[in-house]
Amino acid sequence: MEETVDAPVVIDPPWAARFTWTIENFSKVTAKKLYSDVFFIGGYNWRLIVFPKGNTTDHLSVYLDAADSISLPHGWETYARFSLSVVNRTHSESTIRKAFNAQESDWGFTTFMPLSDLYDPSKGYLLNDTFIAEADVVVKKILYN
Repeated sequence: MEETVDAPVVIDPPWAARFTWTIENFSKVTAKKLYSDVFFIGGYNWRLIVFPKGNTTDHLSVYLDAADSISLPHGWETYARFSLSVVNRTHSESTIRKAFNAQESDWGFTTFMPLSDLYDPSKGYLLNDTFIAEADVVVKKILYN
């Protein structure tokens, strides 16, 4: 009796890159959510999404999104490992970085950090009212047999 296993085949080596997004006059933003410019890593277009006043919470909400997921073939999949950061320019050791592995079209953190910390001038996250977020993304393309 012959047995076969449908296993994913890695067709490309992983790609890794960092995207940095700077938003000036952050405390004056009135939009519910902001989208970064699209950036290209590992064969896919990505973008960051930030909710400056939180996504129905009292925390900053930050997400990574596959920017062109609607135009990708039905059933497409990619495996990504990523981290999202809010940069502290006063105390770099206080930069907040959160990470995980995922297999979806968007990922992130609804409660990334308390808004009270973000908007507190003494904390160093909004130096000169400028917000900086970073996304470190590692993408591995997968092809199913």
